[in-house]
Amino acid sequence: MDEYLARAHAFLDRADMAGERSEGSSVGTAVFDDAVPRRLDSNFLRVEQEVDAKTVLAEAKRLRRRMIHVPDSELGERLVPHFQERDWLVRRHVLMAQLREPEREADTSIVSEVDEPMLRSARHQVVAGQPWAKPEIMAELFAGKELIGRRVRARYFAVVLDDEVVSYTDLYQDGADAQIEDVGTVHEHRECGYASAVVLAAIAEARGEGAEFVFLVADLEDWPKELYRRLGFDELGYFVKFIAPHT
Repeated sequence: MDEYLARAHAFLDRADMAGERSEGSSVGTAVFDDAVPRRLDSNFLRVEQEVDAKTVLAEAKRLRRRMIHVPDSELGERLVPHFQERDWLVRRHVLMAQLREPEREADTSIVSEVDEPMLRSARHQVVAGQPWAKPEIMAELFAGKELIGRRVRARYFAVVLDDEVVSYTDLYQDGADAQIEDVGTVHEHRECGYASAVVLAAIAEARGEGAEFVFLVADLEDWPKELYRRLGFDELGYFVKFIAPHT
């Protein structure tokens, strides 16, 4: 599992969590992307060595990084109390890889490959009500997807009903490695099997293009990871993120 975990982290570093430049830090590496400064996954401090929380916080402030990414979950958990006391948001994300056959079937014939802009209305609906889902932030998230597509191959899959996207997922692929990302279903169309269909369809396309390792990132403390287990995904490990409070 350690080999798979390292493989997933390496893919994130060159795709979904890459920036246009990086800067060395006493605690690891700071990532920057001035084209999308509000996209936290392109602008953060990655902690790569054993260090105390005060030092990490000081470095984040010095480098003006509002998000801290700790790949080592044990180190991340040791840092949690310090950041929680200062009202930083703590997020735990589990890395899962499809290492076995799915337990659940889905009708993938209803899934189409589409262009990314076609998904934007559905993406807006899925995150509606989230405090961070402001127009300027959403615009940078969409721009970030274009940037990811310059680093690896990016494809998009959807269930379309009456010319409207009701469920979708992104597929990022680089040779034998692939990531399923940003799975979403419009609220009134949930529990219809559409999420399973788009994920399995994207995986089939990735496998057909030579992917041997397919993984995804899920919220460790939320229900979707249970769906992914039924689709053949097993947990590899998790990482911790800290997000600064708005001031």
